[in-house]
Amino acid sequence: MAIKKTGSPLGSGAESLDPLGGKDEVRGSGKVDKNFETALAEAAGQIEQAGASEKADSPTRSAFQQIASNANLNSPEGAMFAVRESARFLVSSRLKDEMRDSEQGKKISEDLSNYISKDPFMHRKILRILQGLK
Repeated sequence: MAIKKTGSPLGSGAESLDPLGGKDEVRGSGKVDKNFETALAEAAGQIEQAGASEKADSPTRSAFQQIASNANLNSPEGAMFAVRESARFLVSSRLKDEMRDSEQGKKISEDLSNYISKDPFMHRKILRILQGLK
């Protein structure tokens, strides 16, 4: 915290320039956020594409159909499991082969699929597609 003396004799003598927690950004964090937002937007596009065309037999659509057919989408637990599995497929399909098979890749897939499945917007979007495929 930086302290600056005021020029006024009526002032308190000191005022804070930076609030606790400052506004300084971590170097490169904006780029990470943009990349993550872009990846989520692309995942949302893949989800919409999977549900949009019944004739298209894409890997995403096939995976979603299999997940939907094996899940009980009427129960909250079954719906959450199906959404998480769908998100895991989307995340892992975006990773390179060597990264996908590594421990770090598996952790990334697990963490991001949990994050996506708990995001209300993405959860609804994936669940709607799964229900349409069932």
